[in-house]
Amino acid sequence: MNNFSLGGVCDLWLKDFSLNLAAELVGILVVLFTVNQTVEANQEKEKKKFREIAFRQLRFVLRKQIYLLFDMFKASVEVKPDKDYQNIRDLFDETYFQEVKFLDLLKVAPVVTPQGEEMDWLDYLYSECSSLQSALGQVVDRYSFYLDSQVVDVIEELSASVFIRFIGSIWDAKKMNALGDRGDLLFACKDLLQDYTMTLLELVEIYNESVTTDANATPDGVRQINMDRSKWQDWWSHNGRPKIGESRISSDIL
Repeated sequence: MNNFSLGGVCDLWLKDFSLNLAAELVGILVVLFTVNQTVEANQEKEKKKFREIAFRQLRFVLRKQIYLLFDMFKASVEVKPDKDYQNIRDLFDETYFQEVKFLDLLKVAPVVTPQGEEMDWLDYLYSECSSLQSALGQVVDRYSFYLDSQVVDVIEELSASVFIRFIGSIWDAKKMNALGDRGDLLFACKDLLQDYTMTLLELVEIYNESVTTDANATPDGVRQINMDRSKWQDWWSHNGRPKIGESRISSDIL
């Protein structure tokens, strides 16, 4: 009887111990799962924060590229195209690439150096492309760990653009007085410019998807790089430089 009672007690104790152990194991697993989820959430939050910081550093140079490419077009067309521009992609149609090749890169651009000296369009292009490359390189060096591989690929593709290398080559030739006085240097690089602008637009769209709207971010409350009908009208009607067609290649050069 005592043996039976002792055996029953042991069985009950083992059963109770097993249940407690199972409960503790479940509790430990729940805690580990919760901790893991919290860590992953914090890591994703940290990654998102640094991703936004990375793209925020690109906002200025990306916007300047859009300004530059628009100014090139405005300065090279004879008349404003009869088109209702509503977004950034609307600028880069077939008319854009057919007309911008008439830009005389040796004519005076609508900007000056930090010393207040005039720049021609080739200097302007070279300066802005160099600034873009520098900014892209810094973002990759500092934040590639936080960026998706697709984003890094687009950044590196834009930085290594053949168009940028082309501009660098003719700028070097100018410094060696090897260009002469002909500014019709974009005639041969329509495809290069087209590839460059498409990659730039891809990066702008990735940027817009990666940043948030913030009422304190900018005067208009938006960090994104966008253009609407009203902004396009303002750019076309702006009375400052460049004027429409002011840097178009002279007919005697063609």
